[in-house]
Amino acid sequence: MVDLAEFKRFFLFNLIGSLIISALVAVITVLIGEFNETSGKVLGTLAMVVIHSLVSLSFIWNDEKQKTFERLSFFSNVLFIIIVLSFITSIFGIWNIVGGEIVGKIYLTFAVMGFASLHGDILSKALNKEGYIDLVVYLNYLFMVLVVLLILPAIYAENAIRSFGEFYFRGLGAAAIVDGTLSVLTIIFYKIYMNKHPKEDSPLINEYSQLQQSQKTEKKGLNPWVWVLIIFLLVQILFVLVRFVFSMMMF
Repeated sequence: MVDLAEFKRFFLFNLIGSLIISALVAVITVLIGEFNETSGKVLGTLAMVVIHSLVSLSFIWNDEKQKTFERLSFFSNVLFIIIVLSFITSIFGIWNIVGGEIVGKIYLTFAVMGFASLHGDILSKALNKEGYIDLVVYLNYLFMVLVVLLILPAIYAENAIRSFGEFYFRGLGAAAIVDGTLSVLTIIFYKIYMNKHPKEDSPLINEYSQLQQSQKTEKKGLNPWVWVLIIFLLVQILFVLVRFVFSMMMF
């Protein structure tokens, strides 16, 4: 089995090496004074190396504060793999190995899979608390998978609306609403459970120790990744509802 920690370290060292090599090539290009298409691709490669290096390093620095690798290990590993694949995809796009339209669709796929991994990992933390919460979580998993399976074909279709029809997207919208609603309900039920069991360790709750020491009270807030999920789900539900109301007004 691949050691993901070693793989992450290997990828970071490769990014640093690529950054140095790309910088040297860029300096030589500037000194020579000849800027052509190849030079532009080299500088584009340099930009992608810098961006992905910063994203990788910021992700690791965030782990030092939030312990994301421990709290959301599945999401962390998926996200780091996406960063690696994103780097490869960007290089393929810059050097015209893959067309720009395909690159855009690949990045949409990355976004869907990244959010789905975050979604699923957060939901897993609510399991084994109460029977009714487990039921909601498993139903949520079902609709989450359904949404992903409906979104992916639409991304790669030439003309999604013509290919799949309006009913397909109505089904996607309905599944998205149920998915978002179940997720918000899970988080609410989880929060209620934790309020009833304040001494139980929670991977989705942040304890602000400095604030506790100054005020001598126990104040807890949801993990920032949970807030990201909540905001995204609310936007998802509102977007679908607005589209539905707008389509009804058109008739």
